[in-house]
Parts: sequence; C-alpha cells; structure tokens
Amino acid sequence: MGTSLQRIQRFVVLMLENRSFDHLFGYLKAVNPQIAGLADQEYSNYPDPVTKLKPQVFTSPTAPSAMKFDPPHEFEDVQIQLYGPAPTAPDGSTAPNPRSNPASMSGFLFCGNQAAATGKIPAEGPSVMQGFAAGQVPYIQTLAQEFALFNFWFSSLPGPTWPNRFFVHAATSGGLTDSPGTAAIAAGYSFKNDTIYHALTNAGKDWRIYHDGLPQTAGIDSLRSAYVDAFTKNFREIDYFVQDIKDGILPEYTFIEPQYDVGDNYQFGNSMHPVNDVSAGDALVKFVYEALRGSNYWQDTMLIITFDEHGGFFDHVPPPGAVPTGDDASYANAKNNFNFNLYGVRVPAIVISAYTQKGTVVGTDPNDPTTIFDHTSILATVEERFNLPPLTARDKAANKLDVALNLDVPRTDAPLVLQSPSPFGSTPLT
Repeated sequence: MGTSLQRIQRFVVLMLENRSFDHLFGYLKAVNPQIAGLADQEYSNYPDPVTKLKPQVFTSPTAPSAMKFDPPHEFEDVQIQLYGPAPTAPDGSTAPNPRSNPASMSGFLFCGNQAAATGKIPAEGPSVMQGFAAGQVPYIQTLAQEFALFNFWFSSLPGPTWPNRFFVHAATSGGLTDSPGTAAIAAGYSFKNDTIYHALTNAGKDWRIYHDGLPQTAGIDSLRSAYVDAFTKNFREIDYFVQDIKDGILPEYTFIEPQYDVGDNYQFGNSMHPVNDVSAGDALVKFVYEALRGSNYWQDTMLIITFDEHGGFFDHVPPPGAVPTGDDASYANAKNNFNFNLYGVRVPAIVISAYTQKGTVVGTDPNDPTTIFDHTSILATVEERFNLPPLTARDKAANKLDVALNLDVPRTDAPLVLQSPSPFGSTPLT
C-alpha cells in the first residue's frame, strides 16, 4: 500500500443515477483539453445510423434540467446504443446485431427517438444526444474541476441500475443483466462472497448506509435485516448525516443513496434520474461535500461521487473489455448471452480529498488498461486500505483510486462552500 492511501481513514461514496460522461461533463473539453469530452465539431462523426442525418449538435441547445421521458437503458437497449440497431432485410425481418468491439456507439439517437415516439413526444428524442453547459449543474461541475475527474470510469456492465449498483456493493450482480421484477426484489438477492459490508464487519470496521426513502441496498437479502431494524448504526436516514459528522461517529465506510422516488416515476427524487430535476441531485452533491469539507474529517476522508449507469444518454467512448467476475451466475438471463467481459457505458466519476490537486484529470489513453476504472475500483481501494480479501475476480483486477492522491501536504484552498453562478442552481439541503 502506498503512503498516500494510508492517510485515508474513511471513505464516503455518493452514487447518483443515470447520466453519461459526455452528457454531464463533455463540455469540459473546451475548458481543459485533457478532459475526454466531445467538442461540437467532433459530433459529425455520430450521425443517426438509420436516417444518416446529423441530429442536434451535442451541446447546443443544452440538455433540459428534467426530461419528459426516461431514455431506455435495459440490457437490450444498451446493445442497440453500443452497436446500432439490428439490420433490416428486404423482407422486413431483422437479425441480431453482432457485438463487434470497439462498439460504434451509434444507436443512442435511434433508441431515444423510439422511446419518445412511444410516449407521444417524438420531438424529444434527440435530447438523449444533448449535454449540459457550463454552470447548468454548477456544484458537481465545480468539483470536477477542483479535484480528480476520471476520464475512463465505466459502469460495470452494459445494463440498467440494479445490476450496476450490485457491483458497487458485491463486485458482481450474480449474473443479473436486467432490471428485476417486484417478486425478485421482494425475495432479495444474495451473492456467493457476500458484500463489502460483510467484509468490513469481519475485519472489525464500521460501515453505514445513509438513505432518503427506501434504499436499493435493502434488495440484498443479507442486508435487509439491518435495514428493517430501524435506526441501527448501519442504516440511517440522510437527515442524520450532518449531526453524525458533528458527533464524530462517521464510520470507516459510508455509502449514500439518494431519494429515488420510485412511486412517482422518479419525478420528485434527487438521484439525478433524468425525469427528476437535475438541480435537486446537484444540491445533494453540495450538501454532502460541504458537510465533509467543514468537518474534522476532511483531512483523512476520500469522497467518491459517481453514477450507477448512463441512463440511455450518449457517450462517444466505446467500453473496453472487462475481467469477468468468476463467481456464480444465479440470476443470468440466458437469452442475453453475456459473460461480463465488457464494461458498460462511461459515466462521470470524481474523487475528492485534501490530498487531491486541483484540476487533476485521471487517464489520457483509453487503450491503456491502467487508466480504466469501474465501480469495483471503489471496492478494490477499500480492500487495499483495510487489508480485506477481494470479493470476485473483477475487484481483484480493478485499478485503485489512490492515483487521485497526488499531494504530499493537504490542500488549504479547497472551497468551503460551493457557489452557484446559474439560475439552475438549487437551494442546498439543510
């Protein structure tokens, strides 16, 4: 273990929902050429594969603060987004689209248009190709420039929320590639080598999951009893986060779940799900960062902010090959024929600490395996720091986040308060 990681005594992870790197941070290429975004003039390489017409320019007009529909992002949808729609024969039939890597990344607009047409809002389809502009999501955009932005952090598989979130907890989804049904969630999921929380407990380390509403982690059978026993040390509502910091009881590992607001189709949550106002999720980012930055924990804590998957939004970097998990595949869908040897679409990820130099960009070459990260990089880093065994072959092989600890002396210039220069900014949580 490097001396830089030894300075870190605790980890705080905030995982938000359903945004791609280019969608949220693509414009930053104009600010810093080291950032692997997508400039307007480069977008001509990505026409609609069916009409062959260039859709709306990627960053103009800017992405809406809230979407009128949920872009598709199930496993089959992502296959189309990566490789383009299935070819149509003269008789009107279609054949499976071959998964030829590197992926062409050419089917996002096709999927967006189909979903928008189904929802009777066809003009909204191209919104999956738009990106946010400077100041539109000010708090997370500020942190991306103040600390370490990862150019090549990918979701753990080309699929939806549930299996990708399982990877950040267990380094596997147990073969799951699709969104689960109500019955499967009620039954609960379990994994061969359990979760990072069990590994921490076995090593005598404390952990806690803060949540706003029903946490997704309650879908893991072995965690459910800890959640049902309300107000235990392991599951607490986010309202207690600031007071727990003031009381000095923040554990070695903290995972923060946003408000998904499932009952209202995500419309009123703060997870940054496309249907809810992105400003609410940005306010959650501000709340978490400022609570840590103004505390006694600041100098020995690593804060990681990332997104579970891309949510159907365009990204131009093809996902690279991945190490299969090597555990069981109890929840596999045989028709998907996927062995977890490919990452999902690229997502935003920031590592924040007192030992992270302002303006750090991690990764310059997507073909360099040392620059590739996914959600299991979080687990690999925690395992390295606390001498825990890996859960699967994926986190055993994952690159670690100490690359973002590039200062010998803690910073004194990190902002105490994140400012909003934009009318899109929201009032912070209290």
